[in-house]
Amino acid sequence: MDYTAVKEFLDPLYQHAPSSDSKPYITLTFAQSLDGKIAKRGQQLILSGKESLAMTHRLRILHDGILVGIGTALIDDPQLNARYLSPNDLASAKQPRPIILDPSLRLPCDCKLIRNYQENKGMQPWIITILKEELEHKKRKAQLEEAGAKVFAVKTDGGDHIPLPFVFSLLATLGIKRLMIEGGAKIIQSCLADRLCDQLIITIAPKFIGNDGLDAVQEELNQLSNIKYQVMGKDIVLSATLN
Repeated sequence: MDYTAVKEFLDPLYQHAPSSDSKPYITLTFAQSLDGKIAKRGQQLILSGKESLAMTHRLRILHDGILVGIGTALIDDPQLNARYLSPNDLASAKQPRPIILDPSLRLPCDCKLIRNYQENKGMQPWIITILKEELEHKKRKAQLEEAGAKVFAVKTDGGDHIPLPFVFSLLATLGIKRLMIEGGAKIIQSCLADRLCDQLIITIAPKFIGNDGLDAVQEELNQLSNIKYQVMGKDIVLSATLN
């Protein structure tokens, strides 16, 4: 594995990344097929090759936290840590905080994120949910915290949707300076549509998914700036910023 090429591609992007007290510096990253699909409906879809996967894991240690939605957490049961690193980086790396956006507290207490924390293999997962008074919601919160997760409840204007700016503001107060967002589709689309990300890292895999796939982008976006490409194995990785 050419870890040097990965570091030379990624590290300069974050040498002068600005910090803010109001929100983290946000990297939106995902893998997509040649026809623009990032997932199959209700199924786990692996697109990245081993070289671009190593890039993603290097990217993780450049951030304080990794956020995914509950749909991704349920389908993929991810670990959201960095494992595919050079031996030196693996020994010295600070692991990112796993963060799940989970309005209805559906995350299982036996998921890998919580098991890793229980076994001292990962950081305590944070769950961001909606402030609710229903007894079942309070019961689920207690169960998750007893298992080892930390649950943060956000007050919203109603409904089961947590506006991402609310989430980013909360995370900034909790010390997250750099946040990496890995999915799912709705979060990716919101970040792109509302220009909420500071950096894009997109892996393009040489595959076609077809009509069963979920689109990464559903509307026209402004032109990209600071574009940089890197071939990693069979994949192409794009870094860019939104205008």
